[in-house]
Amino acid sequence: KERLVISIMRMENITFSTKNPMELLNQKKVYNFLNLYSVYLFNKEPIFNKEVSKKQNITFPDGKIVSWKLGIPQKRGPTFTKEFLTSSLAKTKKHFFICNVGGETISQKTGISENKIYSYNIPYIKNLEFSEEEKNKVVSLLKEFKPDYIWVCIGNPKQEILANQLYKKYTSTYFNVGAGLEFLLGEKKEAPNFWRSMGLEWFYRLITDFNYSWKKVWRSFIALKYLKKIKVE
Repeated sequence: KERLVISIMRMENITFSTKNPMELLNQKKVYNFLNLYSVYLFNKEPIFNKEVSKKQNITFPDGKIVSWKLGIPQKRGPTFTKEFLTSSLAKTKKHFFICNVGGETISQKTGISENKIYSYNIPYIKNLEFSEEEKNKVVSLLKEFKPDYIWVCIGNPKQEILANQLYKKYTSTYFNVGAGLEFLLGEKKEAPNFWRSMGLEWFYRLITDFNYSWKKVWRSFIALKYLKKIKVE
């Protein structure tokens, strides 16, 4: 069973799945892991709202507050990333990564053969949408490599927007996991279990990486007012 979350503000729909994402890997969809900051973006960024509302999306509550509001289990993107990429199944599949980490490093940390990995470091942009030229370049690489899974690790909301726009050009399975890959590879330090279990992962990131995190944390607090605009059916 899935729960339908309706934003009264924009009257757009997001379907949050109650299942474990590992159970849904056979579906060619766009997999999102959204938290309170994502709720803020959903109400403030029309393009993000539009893309994550499309029917090809399967969404999981990444944050404890969102999962509590929906009444369904929390499914963290970093946890899924580690669980899947270190599984025996992952080693039999081809993976395309949109990230800033090389394929050799990913192979060493996951045990996946390097010839089953393609890593593309997409250029940084200030805007939320990449150019058509850049998206077409990525699609050409995808058609050549023919991956089973595509991992978009460039942060929210750019990754969700890009994945959905690529999906229209190249239908496949997309995972939007943000910093999940960097946590797995040791490029960034993940909050210890204690902080995560208490729902205070945001606070850990704030005190350990203030310059990067403060704006997201502040906007997450603003998003608390939007929770009452969410209806679960």
